[in-house]
Amino acid sequence: MDYLQLAEDVVKRVAAQGAEAEAYIVVGRESQVQVDQGKVEKLSHAGSKGLGVRVIVNGRMGYAYTSDFSAASIEETWRAALALARAADPDEHRVLPDPQPIPDEDLEVFDPALEQVPMEEKIAFALAVEEATLGADPRVALTNRCTYADSVASVYLVNSRGFAGHYRHSFAVSYVIAIGRDGEEQTMAFGLDASPFLADLDPQAIGQEAGEKAARLLGGQPVPTQEGTVVFSPIATAELVGALAQALTAEAMQRGRSFLLGKMGQDVASDVVSLLDNGRLRRGLASAPFDGEGVPTRATRLVDEGVLQAVLYDTYTAHREGRASTGNAARSSHRTPPTLAPTNFYLQPGSLSPEEIIAGVEQGLYVLSTMNTGGINPVSGDYSVAARGLWIEKGRLTYPVNEVTVAAPLERLLKQVQAVGNDLRFVPFGGIFGGPTIRVDGMTIGGR
Repeated sequence: MDYLQLAEDVVKRVAAQGAEAEAYIVVGRESQVQVDQGKVEKLSHAGSKGLGVRVIVNGRMGYAYTSDFSAASIEETWRAALALARAADPDEHRVLPDPQPIPDEDLEVFDPALEQVPMEEKIAFALAVEEATLGADPRVALTNRCTYADSVASVYLVNSRGFAGHYRHSFAVSYVIAIGRDGEEQTMAFGLDASPFLADLDPQAIGQEAGEKAARLLGGQPVPTQEGTVVFSPIATAELVGALAQALTAEAMQRGRSFLLGKMGQDVASDVVSLLDNGRLRRGLASAPFDGEGVPTRATRLVDEGVLQAVLYDTYTAHREGRASTGNAARSSHRTPPTLAPTNFYLQPGSLSPEEIIAGVEQGLYVLSTMNTGGINPVSGDYSVAARGLWIEKGRLTYPVNEVTVAAPLERLLKQVQAVGNDLRFVPFGGIFGGPTIRVDGMTIGGR
């Protein structure tokens, strides 16, 4: 089936009814392997396809979708979207974007080899991760959710303003939770990696990361409550960056739901902090030639050396302010219309190695992992999370620390970032967020 032609046909039929239309089709397949104690616990492999139709009639929007590509179902779908649009309340900012040239460059987001990988190799990969986890330290007793997963998809998008585009993307991820035990004590630690290309993933490195961290955290105790230096590992930084991304959208600003409201052009962080969203990052997990509305993706520098310079827009939020979309309309599937979201959102790495950053700390906490139990609020700017890690003494990592919190208002935290590492790492959960090692002074470390 020619899916691009199908999308064009749907749009033409809706346009003949005097409405604007957009047809989005995604066709792909996904597989997942989960192993436990050397045996396959879960195994799935499934193909999928779907069509989503968005119709706009004088600012009124309707949306309908289907996974049935029969002629009758497709007609029923676009007619349902049309009927919903005619019944909806008007909003003058509900418009489709005009077509723009899409840069002709290979973003390296599709791995053709991934389509040919047999299931036996995927199972072997997951088993290798588990073996590496258990072999990292004798105190690693078990693994949990040792998983390999991948997906391959083709995306087709057409609208009645003249846009028609298509691209393919792939995604491979593996992760594991290592469980360390010493007597009655138990710790857990995470290892993961993800890329559009399977060859980028190393099962040995994923397993060792989880196992070594779990073992190193055994014996952790809280430290006395104090004000001090906190060094965030890349994964901990990425969680922080995810909260900042929520505060840096036009939607958050327009609704008054950002702690950065009214601070455009002002210093909101130290001069070593730059935050970017880059939908054209080569091999980026969220990279694509165009966004969920057909707008070319781009790199947007939101905070530049501490100064707030921009926020993220889709077509709707941009139209409200008479601005241009930054290419940040996202699609979670064919079942939902596009929504404003970051792409590859990250804190720009610096030149220091993580070892150099730690060596410069007289005393403080090196955070290996954090747990957000509602303590990060991008609206109020509150930041308080449970943390586990290692105590730094005279520039060296010493004993494990557990049962502590690290806290500071986000605005103060950003201004007290003293150093940024060169070890940028992206985490593919709840979005694609990236961060390097960072040093933050003057944080509250809550312990005993």
